[in-house]
Amino acid sequence: MQQSCRLREQHMAHEVNRHGRYFCQRLGAACDFRILGLPINALVEWIVAQGLPFDSIYFYGADRPIHISYGPQHKRDIWAFTEWGTPKRYRPDWS
Repeated sequence: MQQSCRLREQHMAHEVNRHGRYFCQRLGAACDFRILGLPINALVEWIVAQGLPFDSIYFYGADRPIHISYGPQHKRDIWAFTEWGTPKRYRPDWS
């Protein structure tokens, strides 16, 4: 089975342009992923429970990959999106 992948951003972490400036000033890295057979909310809960460092997690829905970014700030922000695509801070009841 062949799977396709769409590239949404074309730069790597800390990549500089032809003028020597960073494409992204946050100086981190990010990726979108999911684990087949594992609910996305369980994945996010595991990341938080383990205390893993991250800047932001974008939760687009139970059937879509998460977007997670890592960088020097380690803000640990989690964002969910409404059905209209509006971001809102996601604060599940994690202890």
